[in-house]
Amino acid sequence: MSRIGEFEFIAQSLAPLSAGYEGAFGLTDDAALLAQTPGLVVTSDTLVQGVHFRNDDPMDLIARKALRVNISDLVAMAAKPHAFLLSIVWPESIRPEQQNLFVEGLAFDIAEYSVPLIGGDTTRGGDRLVLTITAFGETEAPLRRSGARPGDRVFVSGTIGDAGLGLHAAEAGLPESATQSLNNRYLLPEPRVGLIKALRQSASAGLDISDGLVADAGHLARASDVALDIRLEDVPLSDAARLWLSRQNNQVEAWSSLLTGGDDYEMLFCVPEHERQALLTAAQACGVSVTEIGEVAEGKGVQVTDESGQIVQILRTGFTHF
Repeated sequence: MSRIGEFEFIAQSLAPLSAGYEGAFGLTDDAALLAQTPGLVVTSDTLVQGVHFRNDDPMDLIARKALRVNISDLVAMAAKPHAFLLSIVWPESIRPEQQNLFVEGLAFDIAEYSVPLIGGDTTRGGDRLVLTITAFGETEAPLRRSGARPGDRVFVSGTIGDAGLGLHAAEAGLPESATQSLNNRYLLPEPRVGLIKALRQSASAGLDISDGLVADAGHLARASDVALDIRLEDVPLSDAARLWLSRQNNQVEAWSSLLTGGDDYEMLFCVPEHERQALLTAAQACGVSVTEIGEVAEGKGVQVTDESGQIVQILRTGFTHF
């Protein structure tokens, strides 16, 4: 497995990450015993070096991103993180200090989100790091993509497009502070766990934005059999993204990049009109910025309009794995 051996690595580095979860048995058994909860949801994501993160990204941030994208999926279901499984394929070239840095990053976010590691698998082979996390969450009433109705308001959390820009931020010619801000958003998404209670109480449908705003809005519209009308001028952008946008000659193409870049890991959700104020109040109370960007209508698909009401042609769709 590595210089210290598979079982030593599990016992010395991974087993401590299961502390406090009785059913994990210190990662010494063949399986874990999940604690009984009112409602259990499960999600799984695989991250591949060179596809989902860059070859030279820091190991601690790779570990944190892998966990956070799964937590973001749980938030999208209005589920509180419960526990997770981790499977690792280390590349043949892995060094012990890299493994240690990976564990340090993972331990940080395990504490940050109170979500213990309860099992998984480790092996070594090939020339790239491959991570699979399966995360479990608790909710009595899961939020689905299929509950949006005409007249609902469409909201997003945070800002859109930063992570997509961050992937190539160093080549954009922006000031160092803007470059660093965008790169950080790519390296380390922020799952909006503070919104879980508000989503449970007020949202009719939702999902997290991983493939790009337009693509994921399309997923929600299709699941709910409705249309989503998005107002371009209301889509929230960070200062760094606005600076980048101001320097682009083709504004339509630039907006297309921001709306389809992917890796935002913000929440896109719909709220009935009578729940709108309650949602805004709850979001403000938990310190998560949310912005109303459109509404749900009869029909199908996603329509983006500018401030004059003209339809904006988005020339891309979003990220896909195939």
